[in-house]
Amino acid sequence: MKLAEEVQISPVIKQTEFKIIKDESLLELPEYIDRPEYVQRKSAGYGLMALGWMLWMWLFLPVLTLLFWWFEGNVVYAQITSQTEPMTSISIMKLITTIGLFICGLFLWASYNWVRFHGEDRRKAPENASDKDLAHSFDVKANDIVSMRQSKNITLHYSEEGQLERYHINS
Repeated sequence: MKLAEEVQISPVIKQTEFKIIKDESLLELPEYIDRPEYVQRKSAGYGLMALGWMLWMWLFLPVLTLLFWWFEGNVVYAQITSQTEPMTSISIMKLITTIGLFICGLFLWASYNWVRFHGEDRRKAPENASDKDLAHSFDVKANDIVSMRQSKNITLHYSEEGQLERYHINS
C-alpha cells in the first residue's frame, strides 16, 4: 500500500520540498483544536458579545445622534435664516424639491422592478461538473480526479500563474 502518491503534471516545477509533519508533538497547535470538549459555553460567549453591542448602542449611539442633529441644525439654521452669501443659489426650497424628486425617482424605480419581477424567481442552481470537465479545467486526467475525490488528504502545488503543477495524495 502506498502512503503517498506524487503525480507530475508540468515539467516546470520549482525544487521546493514540503515535509508533512506526522508527529503531533512537533505541531504548535492549541489543545482545543482537536478536542471540542474544551470549547464550552459558546452561547455564553455569543451572549456576552450581544450584550456588549447592546451596551454600545445604548450608550454611544444617542450621543452620536445628538452630534449629528446639532450639526444638521446649524446647517438648516444657516440655510433658512442667514443666507449671507449672495453668490449661493441653493435655498431650502430647492433642496427640498431636489430631495423630493430623488425620492419619487427611487419609488418609480422600485415600483417598476416590483411589477416586472414580482413572483418570479430567476435563480437556478448550477449544473454539476462531470469528472471530465474538472479534469479539463485542472489539466489532469479524469481518473486522477476520481482518486483525488476518494482520498482523505490532498496536497496541491500551484505555479505562480495559478496553474496546478502537481499534487500528493496522502492516504
